[in-house]
Amino acid sequence: MKCSISLLAGALLAVSFSASALALDSQEVGYNIEARGARPVVAQLGKAGQFSAVENSIRLGDDNWIALAPKLAGGGNAGFTAGIKSALSAALIYNPAAVLQALNKGNDLPLNDICTAPPEVQGDTAITSFRERAAHALSTVRVGDLSAPRDACIAALKG
Repeated sequence: MKCSISLLAGALLAVSFSASALALDSQEVGYNIEARGARPVVAQLGKAGQFSAVENSIRLGDDNWIALAPKLAGGGNAGFTAGIKSALSAALIYNPAAVLQALNKGNDLPLNDICTAPPEVQGDTAITSFRERAAHALSTVRVGDLSAPRDACIAALKG
């Protein structure tokens, strides 16, 4: 009995370590982008099947992943870039200040591509609801240097 408990504990420990090894770390990805450039890092994320995990982290409003979004979008994978744009659009509701900060860095993420309903939001009612929620979330951003992109984003959502 004592042996089976030790074996079970060892197996659980091994599983937890292997699961954490697969966990995506935004800080590590950021360091790799700085050291090697975005293209090889994006290619590595693609080979590892991690695009969806990155997009979901952005979509849910994670500050660190949103900050990396412009660099990742410039990584040479058009499909991943489209996914990042969609995720940033969705993140407007959860973390509008971080999205505006990412867009405010003079990169290749046009405001009109982000300040719109993401492609997965379908139907007039759902699109209208998304636009209203995103505009409301954006209206709560009170950071001075983000006021111009905030206002432009709200205008794009209403337009």
